[in-house]
Amino acid sequence: MYKYDLHVHSAPSSACGKNSASEMVKRYKELGFSGLVLTNHFYHGSSGVDRSLPWKEWVKEYSKDYYSALETATELDFDLLFGIEHPYSFGKECLVYGLSPEFLMENPQLKAEDIALWSKTVHENGGFIAYAHPFRNRYYIPNPYDMPDLSFVDGVECYNHCNTADDDERAVKTFKDSGKIIIAGGDKHAINFDKTFGIMTKERIKTIDQLIDVLKNNKFELYLGE
Repeated sequence: MYKYDLHVHSAPSSACGKNSASEMVKRYKELGFSGLVLTNHFYHGSSGVDRSLPWKEWVKEYSKDYYSALETATELDFDLLFGIEHPYSFGKECLVYGLSPEFLMENPQLKAEDIALWSKTVHENGGFIAYAHPFRNRYYIPNPYDMPDLSFVDGVECYNHCNTADDDERAVKTFKDSGKIIIAGGDKHAINFDKTFGIMTKERIKTIDQLIDVLKNNKFELYLGE
């Protein structure tokens, strides 16, 4: 089986990131993973990119972490994919797969937080969108247990390795019979970890389109660090 983490951050694109994307790739390879999706924080989130930049320049800087690690990933025979973690309200975020840096550059309206706009754009372009850690209870999140609108998403990240067990348990109980696809992610920001969450597949995932197919058609098993 092939293991993939669907939720990973790096520095400097994510302001809270501690290690470069290449260092993250190397750590995941050491732990036996076949790939990861780099989902750095987007414009209104914990981004390390200067928001005073013109939109296209901002996106170019935002995506540098991904492109800088591609050579390392190729050398290690590791599948590095581009994703996004987008905040749609304070402390509430979603994971997006299927919108490339080139697409982002040509669509400056995506600077908006509006979850409806993001959902419409993702689905019109064949992507996949999921709520990230929906019930994360942290001091900076004013409404941790608000029920999100499921009509906007394809899936829910019910298992997040940086959540508490209680947070994840609440999400699983709430969404297990929702009809939405349940995913898992590590939400790692540094290389100082030995276990994480993700998915397992029978076939390698070399492109974002392959990942979207795997997710939409439930062709995976959850990997919960065992």
